[in-house]
Amino acid sequence: MFRKLRIQFILVATVAVCLMLISVIVVLNASKYATSEKRINKILDLLSENNGVLPEEEVIEKILGKKTNPDIVFQYRYFSAEVDESNKVITMNTEHIATLSETDVIFYAKKILSGGKTYGSFATTDGQKFAYKFNFNDSDGSKLIVVLDITRYSEDRADLIETSVFIFFSNLVFFIIIFVIFSGKVMMPFMENYRNQRAFITNASHELKTPIAIISANNDLGEMINGENEWTQSTREQIQRLTELINRLVVLARFEEQTNVVTANINLSYIVDKASKSFKSLALKGGKHFESNIQSNIYISGDESAVYELVNILIDNANKYCDDGGTIGVRLSQQGLTFKKAKMVVYNTYKDGKNIDYSKFFERFYREDQSHNSSISGYGVGLSIARNIVNRHKGKIHISYKNNIIYFNIYFNIAANSEEK
Repeated sequence: MFRKLRIQFILVATVAVCLMLISVIVVLNASKYATSEKRINKILDLLSENNGVLPEEEVIEKILGKKTNPDIVFQYRYFSAEVDESNKVITMNTEHIATLSETDVIFYAKKILSGGKTYGSFATTDGQKFAYKFNFNDSDGSKLIVVLDITRYSEDRADLIETSVFIFFSNLVFFIIIFVIFSGKVMMPFMENYRNQRAFITNASHELKTPIAIISANNDLGEMINGENEWTQSTREQIQRLTELINRLVVLARFEEQTNVVTANINLSYIVDKASKSFKSLALKGGKHFESNIQSNIYISGDESAVYELVNILIDNANKYCDDGGTIGVRLSQQGLTFKKAKMVVYNTYKDGKNIDYSKFFERFYREDQSHNSSISGYGVGLSIARNIVNRHKGKIHISYKNNIIYFNIYFNIAANSEEK
């Protein structure tokens, strides 16, 4: 159990760190992208407003809000072209770019105009990336196209993404190692508290057996001397209740202390049928109807004694809380084709079962005021034991209520070679 809890702690902590790292990386890369796009737009605006060339350093510095010098200005690679109404290139400026010829400039100018967008980007076959913008001249219908080489910006953004991915995985591995190392120390107080609780239940149960045995002997002696009366009979009944409660607590502690279930292929059909027959006469004697529909030769992997205890607990619970003259039932069937499951259903009629929080039924010592009243014998630990057994067999159990009937639905995985039996 603690190993599973430790793994869950590591997974939750890892997911939390992943979300944190992803958030930081997304914000960082989005900020970088927005900043570079803003700068590209400003430079294109400067080129458009200055007839396709960059203005003086002072103007650039004022617009960009960053200290500039000739080296910074010369790092911008761009070209411009002016076209007439028929989209024929009139003039061009290629002084500030060496990788494109005049033929290339004409080709890309026509490509930009054919796209119909006043702002956009494109890439060359060599991998260069450009952003462009063109303005209309209303006086003569000409257009000024300015194109800026943004390869450096794209590479910077790609480098940041690669660095972010590296930081993400390296930090993730680092934190996972930290979680694995320190999770044991974090879980230590809980493990110690849990062990102390288990030890207390076991030790207290053993310590209580001696005074209960003495009380029982004294009660028997009193009956021998003075004869049986309602007081000695009541004492005997309470002694029996305490003895059974102690035995249940010991069983619960034993199941919870087990780290692994010793499994073997067991015939679930036989176990359910055996337990059903043992309770049938008891139910009929109490004026209740008992019905069963058990599919034969259903095998699961598990502990036979534990599963038998599970079935006994559920049928006993159904018998205790069934309405007078009501029906108790047990069904077992195989479901699914690819992923085969054994489904066991134990049910009983209970007309007062509406508006009840059935999720709490598996809590130890839980008693619902209406359904689990003190007039019915029980201790509130049986269903807790049942859930523990189901969980240790990697099964599922849940409760449902419909048409005045309460259903306990249990699912187990079918044993791999059950079909050969």
